[in-house]
Amino acid sequence: MWGEKSYLDYSWLLERAYKYLPEKPQRNKGERFILPQFEVIISGKKTFIVNFKQVADKLNREPRLFLRYFLKEIGVPGVIEEQAAALQGEVSPRTLNRLLERFFKEYVICPVCNSPDTILMKEKKIMYLKCMACGATSPVRYF
Repeated sequence: MWGEKSYLDYSWLLERAYKYLPEKPQRNKGERFILPQFEVIISGKKTFIVNFKQVADKLNREPRLFLRYFLKEIGVPGVIEEQAAALQGEVSPRTLNRLLERFFKEYVICPVCNSPDTILMKEKKIMYLKCMACGATSPVRYF
């Protein structure tokens, strides 16, 4: 009655359904978040990171904690002045941006799902990285 193809044939119906499905969108793997670079000005014996507060906000980190990491790693004193960070001594932009990449890998990216949607939590003397995407909690080195 219906010819050779039966309209109740499962495999035929499945193929027909797949033809009407829309194409899957292409997703970039992990490139949803682009790490910003520091804008650095060296004036005399001081180094200024002009966009320090904006980078801290983009990474969802408190600027004071963010600065403490850099000061400890570089070994120089410094302060936050409005939107910028002022470091005593000359520090190359390349060094600062490498430290920014290291901070991003250690204290921003979730080690389980590689999502940048994380927060830093501190309980007693231990610091944790909590992922808002997958819910994982991972201990990180306290600085």
